[in-house]
Amino acid sequence: MTELRSALHDQLTLSRAHAAAYAGDLDLAMSLLGSIPPTVASLDLKARVHAQRGEFSTADSCWIQVLSMESSDPDAKAGREAIARIIAGGRARPLVNAAQAAVVAAAVVATAVVGGVVWLSSSDRAPAAAAPIPPQAHQDSNPLQAQVDELRQRLSAVDSERTAAAARHQQALDTLAARFAGIPGVRVERRADDVRLVFEAGVFWTEAEITTAARPLLTEIGARLADAHASVTIVGHAVAVAGGRTSGGSTVALARAQVAAGYLATGGKLPLTAFKLATADQSEGPFPDAPRNRTVTILLSVPAGESK
Repeated sequence: MTELRSALHDQLTLSRAHAAAYAGDLDLAMSLLGSIPPTVASLDLKARVHAQRGEFSTADSCWIQVLSMESSDPDAKAGREAIARIIAGGRARPLVNAAQAAVVAAAVVATAVVGGVVWLSSSDRAPAAAAPIPPQAHQDSNPLQAQVDELRQRLSAVDSERTAAAARHQQALDTLAARFAGIPGVRVERRADDVRLVFEAGVFWTEAEITTAARPLLTEIGARLADAHASVTIVGHAVAVAGGRTSGGSTVALARAQVAAGYLATGGKLPLTAFKLATADQSEGPFPDAPRNRTVTILLSVPAGESK
């Protein structure tokens, strides 16, 4: 995505540089060209602008760079040949006074504009002003415009697909939340990127000894998971005890996640490998009191590709 936007920016800048050169604003054209990476197209235009300014050596260097990228580029070859003829012609002529030099220079670098591209004329007399080019003809003859339009269309398609994918993802999460609604004693929390199931009462008496009330709840959730097409993470919780660890999770929390996974697997006839196990930090319990934090929470997310 970032690459597409960068490419579109460079193409738009190059198109603006063409327009500036077409309008005779060579300083603006050169400034715009200096802000984008060198390519065959940008170096070719830069060479033409330098040549129009009478900076023939610099123009020749630009075309040499073009040929290093594209050895058979016909415009670069023609440009170098034109400059060679101009320089050779200049050497063959006797020195002229300043006024004559200005006239000769203007004639040497006289330009014709075709499709918005500045081109050299090696004629020794200034040509008549070029006839205006109809806007549509100018646009059709400029391949850059087609590239810019194509990039715009691709970016628009990417943005549209991203928006549609986000909408499908949210719809899939809504469906997951609705599937698990209505189980007594289980709170369904629809969050930005997942659905969390929280048990209102503690799931374990002590250590990993599950309560009688929690068993059917876990079994029911497992049954609803059978065809839910969800990624399931079971997070074990534990409270800090005197003399024990106060952060970083615990083996008790992991054991609770394992016990809960067994009941979910039984309820949905699912393999234990269908569940990811995790432990929460002791400070991350869903409730403010210890009895209810002897529990697990269940995180449901949409697998990659499911919401396409």
